[in-house]
Amino acid sequence: MNSVGRTAGALIFVFMVTATWAQAAAVYNRITKDGVVRVGVPYNRTPQGFITNDGEWVGFDVDFADELAKHMNLKIEKVKVNDKTWKEMLAKGQIDAALSRITHTRSLDHQFDFSEPYFYDALSVMANKGTFKSSQDLKGFKIAAVQGSKAEKLAMKGLRAAGDENAERNVVSYPDRASCFLALGRDKVAAWVDSGMALLDYAAKSPSKYELISVSDDVEPVAVVLPQDDSAWRDLVNFTIQDMAADGSFKKIYQKWFGPETHFHFPLRRSLEIWPE
Repeated sequence: MNSVGRTAGALIFVFMVTATWAQAAAVYNRITKDGVVRVGVPYNRTPQGFITNDGEWVGFDVDFADELAKHMNLKIEKVKVNDKTWKEMLAKGQIDAALSRITHTRSLDHQFDFSEPYFYDALSVMANKGTFKSSQDLKGFKIAAVQGSKAEKLAMKGLRAAGDENAERNVVSYPDRASCFLALGRDKVAAWVDSGMALLDYAAKSPSKYELISVSDDVEPVAVVLPQDDSAWRDLVNFTIQDMAADGSFKKIYQKWFGPETHFHFPLRRSLEIWPE
């Protein structure tokens, strides 16, 4: 390559690096300048975020988003998102963060950044209240699961471990969650195994009828999803989550929605991480 080519290549490289640096802190710079943060929050996921019969938008993620902004001394603009819209809205810069029961996975990590986990989902069983005391009691009963899901495989494994010789036949596979819920409601199965958060969403359709039983110690970390390559914004979110854990404000919100006296009782599976100073 001649000197002109090398110079042109160097200029292109400098331009790309400069553009990347400028883009990297774009969200953080705008938020700190304007004093407003736009947070995508679910409106159709109970109890994360849902609309009441009175038209009020409430939920765990709604309160969590409000408290995040309050701790940052920022005004919040909450934007309704669902599991299909948050990705595009975050990628296009229409929101600065997304809270929608989003599990931190490797595939999503290629597209977005994540905060530290603020919630831990776990495989659970839903059944009529008072039917079972523990997962060991499921031996010999029909259990619904979504066909091809992780829950389906773990249900069979769990029944075999409990000594159920008909484990494969006792796990009844259905094409989707709506079918599982319908089967449980019609007593075609005694229980339904799935993600705890998914089960709570359906349990809310018949408050006080169902309860959840833990069946696994494995957890799936749920985090705040953020634009890629803005470390200053990610650090601010992480530090704020930790401040909320330290001063008790996170616990207050969690107990409000998932405490033992609520319709959505779901014990916190892990403590939130707090980094040393």
